[in-house]
Formats: sequence, structure tokens, C-alpha cells
Amino acid sequence: MLEWKKEYNLGIEEIDNQHKHLFEIAARVGELTKDIGEGIDCYDDFMNILNELVDYTIYHFDYEEAYMQKNNFNNDEFLVHQVEHKMFVKKLEKFQETDFDENQYESINNMLTFLVDWIVHHIIDVDSKYVKVS
Repeated sequence: MLEWKKEYNLGIEEIDNQHKHLFEIAARVGELTKDIGEGIDCYDDFMNILNELVDYTIYHFDYEEAYMQKNNFNNDEFLVHQVEHKMFVKKLEKFQETDFDENQYESINNMLTFLVDWIVHHIIDVDSKYVKVS
């Protein structure tokens, strides 16, 4: 469901590598659906992956925002970009507060759909803007 494609490359090696790592973490969420389908309780694994995703996302966003500032990205667009980052982290934090034990498969699928949609949209439609000015 979540596979890196060459059109996601921004041409900034460190940021591309960080985006690839976000894909790898999200793909591990997808792998949990197979285990759940086999009746395996994945709550602890999911929470560990989710915690890693929150931590890595914060690290990545800090790096990306510093890159944008260093390269004099438009301030108004930077602020909008920064708000998108904060909202994404807040959404992940809400997932951390959710009780997944009742319906793990549905909960994890909902999160996976959110991750795929957000990450792909953000890279292609939002992050690509700062590449054009750097």
C-alpha cells in the first residue's frame, strides 16, 4: 500500500532519505494488518511503531523547517507548511490516545489510510514547493 516511487524524490538527498524512512515506518503499520488478520494481538507492536513515527516525524519536520528557513522560503508559505506539520503530529498524538484493543484491524487500517494519504499529498503537493525555490 505504501511504496516509494521516484516521483516522490525532491532531489534533496537528506530529505528524500527521511521521507523514505517515514514510508518504511508506515509500511510496518501495514504489515500489522496481516498479523491481526491471523488473530495476533498487535497492540504493543502498533504502539511502539506509532511512538517511533511520532518521534521521527518531529525530527524530520524540524529538519525540513530548518532547511526551508536556511533557503529563505517564502515566510507566509513557510507558516502554512509549519501548521500542516503541527496538525499531522497532533493527529498522530490522537491516535496514541485511541483505544485500539476493541477493533485493532479497523483502527490500524484507518491510521494507515491517513498516513498514506497525508505523506504522499504532503511530499508531492506541499514539499515540492520549497524545492523550486532552493
